[in-house]
Amino acid sequence: MTNEARAKGARSLCLARRNKGYAQIIDIKVPDCWQQLKDNQLRYVYKLLNGNFSLPQVQTLCLFKWAKMKVKKREGSLFIVKYEKQVFPVSAMQISEAIQAMNWLGDFPVYPVRLSRIGLHRPLPADFQGVPFGTFLAIDNLYQGYLQTRKHDIAMEMAKIMYQSGHIRHLSKVEETNVFYWFTSIKRYFASMFTHFFQQTEDDSLAPKAVTLAYLQNNMNTQIRALTGGDITKEKEVLEMDCWRALTELNAKAKDYEELEKIK
Repeated sequence: MTNEARAKGARSLCLARRNKGYAQIIDIKVPDCWQQLKDNQLRYVYKLLNGNFSLPQVQTLCLFKWAKMKVKKREGSLFIVKYEKQVFPVSAMQISEAIQAMNWLGDFPVYPVRLSRIGLHRPLPADFQGVPFGTFLAIDNLYQGYLQTRKHDIAMEMAKIMYQSGHIRHLSKVEETNVFYWFTSIKRYFASMFTHFFQQTEDDSLAPKAVTLAYLQNNMNTQIRALTGGDITKEKEVLEMDCWRALTELNAKAKDYEELEKIK
């Protein structure tokens, strides 16, 4: 699934309201995964994540905005809410139960998602299908540096590659978060696809180790040598290879190595 072909479904949530002694069910629909978010919804989430909000607050704000509900006033423990020209009371407990459907907002996307553009600049494929291996390595090196420093300039360099333009002059905090979330989800997605190769780095986005330029260069060279078999004349071909094909090869080599180690 790509950003251009997001899931069309949405989760239905039910809020009960009392009317003349009878319970009525208000059926509202909200996205149930990152892939269902449109650009304006992604930007809203990233804006909240850059604010001083707890996860329940982020979920609640998203619930009300996406369901197009508005709080008119508060009466004790009840919130008087307007939805589709109807006004009804909702308890804090009902809200707390409803936002559980959006617990996925508390983690990175399982499948890579990203804003469909930054300014006029269009991105690489969300899942990096068809992206050259050399491009993936370049972004990964920048990403490791960003994990260590959170420097805006590094995120800017990532954005220029990921949005295929050297003319990006401004990157908002929302767009910086988009770049970070996108590549983090790429790394996690690849870790689930190429388990043997990525088994040592599955959680590097959450607990990064000290990374030096020498370490990054050595790591990149090791991967390239594994694919060229030590033949320097093949380096250009390897860097231009589809990164999925390259990672498939690296994963197979890692698996073979593991099996050899078991029989030693």
